[in-house]
Amino acid sequence: MTYSKGIVVQSRRSVNIGVSDDEIPNSSYLSDFDLSSVNEIVFDLKELVKSDGGGFIWGQEYIMIDSTPEISFCENDLDKEALPDIPTISLLNLMIEIQKMKTEYQNPDNLKKIIGEVFTIVKSDPDNHRRWPESDKSFAVTIDGIYITLALMPEDFYLTVEDYVNQLQTNFY
Repeated sequence: MTYSKGIVVQSRRSVNIGVSDDEIPNSSYLSDFDLSSVNEIVFDLKELVKSDGGGFIWGQEYIMIDSTPEISFCENDLDKEALPDIPTISLLNLMIEIQKMKTEYQNPDNLKKIIGEVFTIVKSDPDNHRRWPESDKSFAVTIDGIYITLALMPEDFYLTVEDYVNQLQTNFY
């Protein structure tokens, strides 16, 4: 499994934290669950994998999942498109990674620390951290295997790191 981890800070300072598995189509949408729901899903998947039968249906519009102990049947419910079936243990492992990532970075101190590092790096040399060559508002840096994107307006470059991170929306639901 190859996990892609990311944090995106929008121009209004809302924050998205996510993990996707490059081998599971549409898996990035599973990060849309709040931490409480992720915790429940991890618990339910652990119990299901240990069991001799049963199952449950869960997911998001772009990846609806019917999990049994061995295999999970997936589809893009919104587009009515079948997705590849996935071993349930693979989905459990992905959800555990999402749980870890959300637990760590929904902590305001941890979030502000890593976003502050990225802001400092971008602010010191914005040209080298443009997400796309023609972009003047989207910047990205990878720290500890996490691809972190900041949407910055020109006036943001006049903020101190403390002023910038204190604007982050750190109330996660």
